[in-house]
Amino acid sequence: MRKILMVGGALLICGAVAFVVFRQVNPSKIETQAAATGTAPAPTTAATTADPTTTPAAGTTAPAAGQQTADAGEPALYPDDMYLGKAEAKLTIIEYASLSCPHCAKFNAEVFPKIKADYIDKGLVRWVYRDYPLNNPAYLAAVLAHCGSPLRYFGLIDKLFHSQGYWAMQPQPLVALKQIGVSEGIDEKSYDACLADQKLKDKIISRLQEASTKYKVDATPSFLIRGELHPGEISYDNFKQLIDDALGRS
Repeated sequence: MRKILMVGGALLICGAVAFVVFRQVNPSKIETQAAATGTAPAPTTAATTADPTTTPAAGTTAPAAGQQTADAGEPALYPDDMYLGKAEAKLTIIEYASLSCPHCAKFNAEVFPKIKADYIDKGLVRWVYRDYPLNNPAYLAAVLAHCGSPLRYFGLIDKLFHSQGYWAMQPQPLVALKQIGVSEGIDEKSYDACLADQKLKDKIISRLQEASTKYKVDATPSFLIRGELHPGEISYDNFKQLIDDALGRS
């Protein structure tokens, strides 16, 4: 689990082995970091968010853009939230994760496939994934994931987690991420346009801030189940118990 503590205006993120300090993520900081990577600001809007005047893509909800909806006992959802499973599933789980977080990658590789097979694929759980980038490489990776087709979003998330040891450790992670993007059909020009997309940047940062203030997320991965926050890497058996309890199953 990556634990986040505020110390002198910085985010102190406590991993399993060492303490790593990142400055608090905010829009102005991201803009400065993006400029340092060589991405030129431009008013280009990439096709990464839902247009309320068009039919929503598969895996997104349908209300007007920016408007949240919530079922009884469930956290509010956005129309462009990315999810796996059926919209009418009895239980919605929201995962907050950072693509540079080793504990998130381990959960994605070892626990999530079992949850998907046992609950998501059977129509019992809708799984919403939300970005919670802990540092600039994680932010750059989150942008890449949104830059592709919505139908390939979760495949790219999975690929970024599996290749985390490569791109997240590079002195120039943007170069490595562009290579991954090209392999997924996202050329450098398209990725640069996504990095310069102010609407996408604002969405990622504002929802990170909402997670911190509204849901008290301070570690990755973290999970919202029936409005209750469950932080940290959770074993399958423990997660299964949480899901079964929420579904009213013994």
